[in-house]
Amino acid sequence: MIDIIYHDGASAAPDQAGQSGGFAQADGNGEIHCYSWLDGVSAMLMRLEMESYTELRTQKGLLELNFCANGRFETRFSLRDHVLLKPGDMAISCYDGVHGSRSESHFPLGYYEGICLEVDPERARRWIERNAPAFRVDFSALQQNLLGDKWYRCSPAGPRCEHVFRELYESAAYLDPAFLRLKVLELLMLLSSIPRGAGTDAYCSARQAELIRHIRDHLLTDREGYTSLSRLAAEHEMSVSHLQKLFKQIYGVPVYHYIKEYRLEQAAVELVRSARPVTEIAQDAGYDNASKFSACFKERYGVTPSQYRTDAKAKQSIRTKTE
Repeated sequence: MIDIIYHDGASAAPDQAGQSGGFAQADGNGEIHCYSWLDGVSAMLMRLEMESYTELRTQKGLLELNFCANGRFETRFSLRDHVLLKPGDMAISCYDGVHGSRSESHFPLGYYEGICLEVDPERARRWIERNAPAFRVDFSALQQNLLGDKWYRCSPAGPRCEHVFRELYESAAYLDPAFLRLKVLELLMLLSSIPRGAGTDAYCSARQAELIRHIRDHLLTDREGYTSLSRLAAEHEMSVSHLQKLFKQIYGVPVYHYIKEYRLEQAAVELVRSARPVTEIAQDAGYDNASKFSACFKERYGVTPSQYRTDAKAKQSIRTKTE
């Protein structure tokens, strides 16, 4: 069951948070906290345990900003349009009534934490002009800068935008709404200045995309490392270099970098969601040596697995008290 909680004047009105309506019908567990920090900008803080869900978008003229805090989020709008978010990534899309009207979203780790901002440019512009005229946000220029002639974009958020996204995600429950409004305005101004061309533009055919996803799934389940890229490439009648090129085109990073990061993220989820010993989680992640796992984990997350588990439980305790 997905619990949807409305705060600070947010409501379940038809023009509010399109995603929350879709999640209400989803088969899974978790919470979605909905906020309305200023007129024309609604926010959803999502903490979910589910595998997938389908969303139908009926709104027009809105911008949607998604940021992945933890877990992984994969969305397919069509055979051609596919988005993958890992921690620190953002996706920006526009509701134009044509593109992305239906999407199939998957959470391959079975767990996702993130924030979604839905922006009605005209309403937000009027609110800013009345209440914060010192902040000049040209939404037409912002959309043109972010999307150009496309309708969606996926890219790393970058250190400055990521910092603001995480502040909003982690602080919404206890910070003053006036401060949160300032952070939203800061984020909009930062997004206006992101260099064009930093997003994901490359396409491949539907057949190639399906093939690479199949290869990825095969590699993820092969924890003993018995299958080589050369063998997989030969089975699918392509060269190793072409396989690697297609994989990076779809997932943004080299094959083994993706596999390593994915398994470490799975381990991070298990550390928080279970009480299993670290040695068992290390083995599931493909590490026979717990010390090597700990070193790789610390390189990725900045702390040891045990400390990560302790910190996560402390944050959860604070979050529960404030909500």
